[in-house]
Amino acid sequence: MKWLQNGNLAKLVAFFVISVVITCTVSFAANGWESFVGDNTSGDNTAPENNTNNEKNEEDSSSTTPEDDVPVILPSPKYYHSITGLEIGLEASLKRPLCFVFASCDPLYGISSSYLTIEIPTEYGNTRLLCFTDDAKTLGKIGSLAPSRGYISNLAAYFGGVLLCYGTDDNIDYEHIKVGDSLDFSLTPGYCYTEYNSFIYSNADLVNAFMNNSKVNQSASDSLSVPFMFYEGERLSLDGESANNVSIYYSDTNSTQLTYSSVDGCYLLSKNTTVKTDLLNDKPLKYDNAFILYADSTTYESSDTTQLIMDTYSRGTGLYMTNGKYIEIQWEKDSSDNLVFYAKDGEALTVNKGTTYIGYVKSSMKSSVKIA
Repeated sequence: MKWLQNGNLAKLVAFFVISVVITCTVSFAANGWESFVGDNTSGDNTAPENNTNNEKNEEDSSSTTPEDDVPVILPSPKYYHSITGLEIGLEASLKRPLCFVFASCDPLYGISSSYLTIEIPTEYGNTRLLCFTDDAKTLGKIGSLAPSRGYISNLAAYFGGVLLCYGTDDNIDYEHIKVGDSLDFSLTPGYCYTEYNSFIYSNADLVNAFMNNSKVNQSASDSLSVPFMFYEGERLSLDGESANNVSIYYSDTNSTQLTYSSVDGCYLLSKNTTVKTDLLNDKPLKYDNAFILYADSTTYESSDTTQLIMDTYSRGTGLYMTNGKYIEIQWEKDSSDNLVFYAKDGEALTVNKGTTYIGYVKSSMKSSVKIA
């Protein structure tokens, strides 16, 4: 009681009040400073960062156009036939041609499918036809088949063909044969048949079976080097002399005529003045390009045999005809063992796209070629 009477209670209350005030003041000051710092941090850093992202998003959205979402469509690749220059499908571009040896004056079936026909002399004014096609399955009856020769095999190899023939009748050793695939029906007669006791024929099923059983690969492993280049325009016109009617006299019983048809824009092939047709479908044989190639030859004679060998492996001269006109050309085998054609000025020969006929003539018989 004495302690309360002496004014100590008033002092205690005053001390308590002062302590509470000081405590609240310090606490408020601390909380206020933290809030102030937090507000400044949020204002200086967070807000600008959000603004930057928004601006970037706006830039991205403004730079994106509807065209950016459209897929890019690349043009489909194009494939061209190595011998005709015409556009073909991918599968056809990967195949080597098949080439059949035919007797030129015998009944012919399946020849209208040939886009390259080469006529080659043999003995006694006779000739054989080497006909190129891509796929035997499109053919019906094929023939009449004839024997091959070393220089005929050369021509098949020059154009990368798989040669199909009925026998080989070289009597003299021939040392200039190019390496190439050759299938001889005479060694496996089960893939061909005889009509009228002399004409040999085959058909698509037999040819395909023959090739499959012989394991001959028709796939083109390398790009083919053809003797000429193709004109890239619509139609090549020669600055040469007129060639509407061309005849080749091989013998009294064997002659060839090439007649230009302005309606079809190509040459019709005749044998002994009669238009040659495919007996399979009655289609005439016609070609966009026609060549006459003069080649040296050698004839070997003995008491029991005679053999003609055409030089298809060196060089020579010739004629190129298209659109009813002709020019003089040169041909040779180059250092890469390829057949090449040149214009008279020495430039590589350019020809029209399409089918081609090549007629070989002995150099000694240039006068047998007549051009009207």
